[in-house]
Amino acid sequence: MGFRYSCGARRVAVLVLAISSLPLVVAHAQAVVRGVLYDDATGKPVSGAVMLVDPRSDAAVVNASADSTGLFSLQVGDGVYQIAAVRPGWKSVLSAPMSLQNGERLTVRVPIAQNGDPEHRIGVTEHIRPNGAAQGRSADVPSEVQSRRALGMGLHYDREELTKNGQNTLGEFLRTVPGLNVSDPNSMSTAQMSRDAGLGGMSMRGGALAPCHIGWFVDGHRMDLPGRNDPLTDGLGSMRLETLESVEVFRGLSEMPAQFADPDLRCGAIAVWTRRG
Repeated sequence: MGFRYSCGARRVAVLVLAISSLPLVVAHAQAVVRGVLYDDATGKPVSGAVMLVDPRSDAAVVNASADSTGLFSLQVGDGVYQIAAVRPGWKSVLSAPMSLQNGERLTVRVPIAQNGDPEHRIGVTEHIRPNGAAQGRSADVPSEVQSRRALGMGLHYDREELTKNGQNTLGEFLRTVPGLNVSDPNSMSTAQMSRDAGLGGMSMRGGALAPCHIGWFVDGHRMDLPGRNDPLTDGLGSMRLETLESVEVFRGLSEMPAQFADPDLRCGAIAVWTRRG
């Protein structure tokens, strides 16, 4: 998710003071951010305060208490926000600014650490665009995936292949995929295709080689922002493999199916299919 900023002591103090006078839910809010607050060291859920912050003023706009199960839910109107968490004596990460719209739904995992800064980033496990744009998959997805696999279009991994080597997250698994370089399994912005028209995952920009943008699809819907790293998709690597049905990796235009071949995705794409029910 690109969320790697630590909350300093001064800023945390400001946030704690700011949230004391806020209601739990903002009336008429349409965008929803929900998820789990967890101990970065153990992975276990913890209680604490989670909030959305206005990046222009550092003021908390809305907050919610995560209970002992770590669950929280925030509602807010259109705008640009950062996700933050507060627990006395602990340190959290502050997300990069992100734009939320009415009807948008975001499910995240938020780490908080008792000793030092969290090692993990805020991870997105589900992102539903306004008007239900990312809700569910079409009924014929399994046949589409099988058809592409039969035609040899890209690399395809089913549930058995995803879990057989003991990796726990999507980012860890993608590090094992041929033709894909992932330097940090917690940050999908570090992923580069090494098989892109013989350019080693690089493209020409201004006469020089530059990193090439990779597209990300979840349940058939594009999740990344064209042409730049998206803080909402950088954390997709934290998705647990047990929640996934299959993963497809398309290494360049020669492997891209028409369904995913947007003009800016000449370097390739990664399609993730989640389990339902």
